[in-house]
This record gives sequence, structure tokens and C-alpha cells, in this order.
Amino acid sequence: MLFFAFAAAARVGGGESYSGGGGSGGSGGGGGGGELVYLVFRLLFWLTIEHPVIGVPIDVVVIVIVVKRLGRNAASAQSGPSAQVLTLSSAIAAQRSEAVAALRRFDPNFSEITFSDFCYSLYARVQNARGEGKLDQYAPYLSDEARSALASRNPTGLQEVRGIVIGSFSAGGLTGLDTAIVQLPVSFESNYTEVAAAPNGNIEKSWYVRERWVLERKRDILSPPPAKAKADHCPHCGAALSTRTDGSCEYCGVRIADGSFNWYVRSVSLISRDERGPLLTSDVPEQGTSRATILQPGLDARRAAFQSEHPEFQWNGFDARVRQVATALQDAWSSMQWESVRPLETDGLFQMHRYWIDAYTRQHLRNAVDDYAIARVDVVKITTDAFYEAITVRLWAQGRDHTDDADGHIVAGSKSLRQWSEYWTFIRGRSGGSEPRSCPNCGAQVAVGATGICPSCGGKLTSGDFDWILSRIEQDESYSG
Repeated sequence: MLFFAFAAAARVGGGESYSGGGGSGGSGGGGGGGELVYLVFRLLFWLTIEHPVIGVPIDVVVIVIVVKRLGRNAASAQSGPSAQVLTLSSAIAAQRSEAVAALRRFDPNFSEITFSDFCYSLYARVQNARGEGKLDQYAPYLSDEARSALASRNPTGLQEVRGIVIGSFSAGGLTGLDTAIVQLPVSFESNYTEVAAAPNGNIEKSWYVRERWVLERKRDILSPPPAKAKADHCPHCGAALSTRTDGSCEYCGVRIADGSFNWYVRSVSLISRDERGPLLTSDVPEQGTSRATILQPGLDARRAAFQSEHPEFQWNGFDARVRQVATALQDAWSSMQWESVRPLETDGLFQMHRYWIDAYTRQHLRNAVDDYAIARVDVVKITTDAFYEAITVRLWAQGRDHTDDADGHIVAGSKSLRQWSEYWTFIRGRSGGSEPRSCPNCGAQVAVGATGICPSCGGKLTSGDFDWILSRIEQDESYSG
């Protein structure tokens, strides 16, 4: 049984090697399966030595199962990933697409990208407000129940909640489309530090938490544009968020107690909270590399339509952009210099990656991928909403993925060459083209395709208005279209 050793996969895409508190890690990777494999093998080894009458028959059964599994994988690999193409038929993906399409019939402005940005912004602002004792300021977005649940975790003498970084975010199933109110549960995995006053000085504790928030809103309202989706405006009048003691807006006087104007958090549940940090040294195999590629139904027609809408668009140029971004991200990840690639990702994804780099740093570890190379980039999906265009690709790459401790010793993975694939989604603003646009920081004109830094003010340009930027990474064993 000891011959079945597995290499780790962390890298910038998440892979399968890290998780916090048992949840998903990175940018959509799996969980702590390596620990489970280790514990099972240890149990089998103990049974074989101490109770061979029981252990040996079980070993035989397990070996037969593993050999058959490896045989199927080898046969699948021989056909090559390029020979496998599967049209999307996942029930989960179909239900999700149908739900989003149904909501857009009532709210044509609804954008999954904008919704994610809103959730990231609200989460960070609310945690900061909890530390400052100002949760009531967010009464237009949080129910009394939700605010009470958040306040109940405050330690005595809490003065500040800082270093808030979201490591994972996912949305559940949209319900209530046949009613006036729709609900959408979302899950967060995050890290933050609480600072509390104590007789002998402040006490700081860093927590890794998993939470479930249930959001709701009226089905028929119109979603705000991206610039207004940062949870810093009154949902009714759009003025800067400032509330009176009764929770009403200081500008329009309206007291909001439901989702009449925007998403509203009905409840907050703390799933887990601990100080140990995510597991970063488990060895778990790649699981989906040999699986068939999942294509959007009618992809060829959608691709032709996109080309017709954007006659200046060059697919080889887009391919080059994907490779440029992927290589830059992997280089920054291996060197742990993440700030340098901020213009290449959405704010949410940048936060996720920074979360994991911080976790490696705290544990005096470094994950690196030597000899990184991209083999293929296959377009699998093209979508648009009211504000964004998105292209999803399946990216095939290889490298020597390993995690080292402070002394340079390998504690997970190896320097053997491994191959993998992931689904990467790139976005840009609907107005994508060649005309110049205004920097959101200073108003200066900036050409599309700029480096991501405004030449006038030096500000970061991460909205996707200036070139394709990375919005999401999904592992090939979990991608459903």
C-alpha cells in the first residue's frame, strides 16, 4: 500500500493541496483529501500488522480497486485530452444557468461578476464595522438578526478587526423566482485578526473562519451598475452610506429593513472558526486532468456572434493575453510578490490569492512551480451580461510543483514534472474595444490594453475596462460549465 504515494498540487490555481477548516481553498480547489488518504492507509497498515486475518483481505480488495482505477486513467490518458470533448449536460450547471436567465427576465442588469464584487465589498466592510462597533451603520444591508450574530462573536474589549482577506467565495442555489422575494445563500472562507484591549496590553488573534450568509432581495428590482455595487451607498438614494441611530439614511430618510432596493443579508451563520490556519502540506493527486472538456452548448455559433460583434477582436491576441497573465501570475506566486500582478485580476480573486500567500508566509512555507509552461489554451465558453463579457478557457500546463519550508526542504509535492488543466475565466467591460477610457482614480484618458497602471496617477486599473483580466479559476474535476 505504501507504493501509492501522491504528489501535491497547490500553485496559483489552487490545485488540491490546501484548505482551511475543511472547506475549499485557493480559487476553487478541493479540500483536505490528502489527510483522509493518509489516515486510511495508516489504518490499513495497522490492520495488516496487528490483525492480518482482517487486514490482508481488505488490502487485496483495495489493491484490486486501485489497479482498476489506474488502468482506466491510463486508457483515458492514451486517447489524449485533445480527443475528448463533452458538450455540457451537467444538471447543476443547467439549473444555475436557468436560474440566472430567469432572474435576468425580471432584472436584465443582474451580473454574477457584479454580485460577487458586492459580496466581497460587503463582507470586508461589515467585519471592519464589527471591530469599530459600527455594525448599525450597515442596517440598510444587514438584518437585526444578522448584526446580532456578527456581534455575538466579539471578544471582550474588541477594538479592531483588520487584515480581512477572503480565501474562498461561492454562491448556492437561487430560490424564490416564482415569488416576490428571491434568496441566495453564499459561503465565505476568510482570515482576519481581532485586536482586543487587555490589562497588560492589546491581544491579537488571527482567525480562519467559514461563514454562510443568506441574502435576499425583491425579484423585480434592477441591479445597480458595478460602480454602485460596493456596499458603500444607500440602496435607496445612492448617496454615500451614512445612517441615523434608527437605521434610516441621513440623506433620504428611508429606513431599509428588507431587500426592496438591493441585496439584503437576512442571516449569518458561523460554520467554523479556528486559529490553526489552512492545511498546506497535504499530498493529493490531480483528479480531473484526463476528463473530457466541457463545452458551452452552441459554442461555435456564440464564437461567430462574438466575432461579428467585435470585428477588431483577434483570437490569437486573446490567446497571447491568457498566456501572458498565467505566466505572470505563476511567477509572482512562486516569488510571493503578489502586489505586482494586481492589475491582472479582479479585486476578489486578488484577495483570494493574497489570502493563500499570507497563509504560506505565516507557516514559513513557500509554494513554487519550476519550469512552468503552458501547453494549450482552449476556449470553452463565451458569455455576456449587462456590464461584462467573459471568456472561459481550459488551460493545459505543466511544471514542477513543490512546497518548501524555511530551510528549503520539500514538505509537499516534488520536483518531478507534472501536468494539469484548469478552467480560467477572463472578463472585460462590455465597452471593450480600441477607444480610450477614463482612469477611475484620476479621470485621465487611458488606452485599452494599457499595462494596468494609469500613466497619469499611477493608480491600479483592475475593472477589466482596459484589457482582459482574470476573474475566476476552477479545477477541472469541479468545473460544471
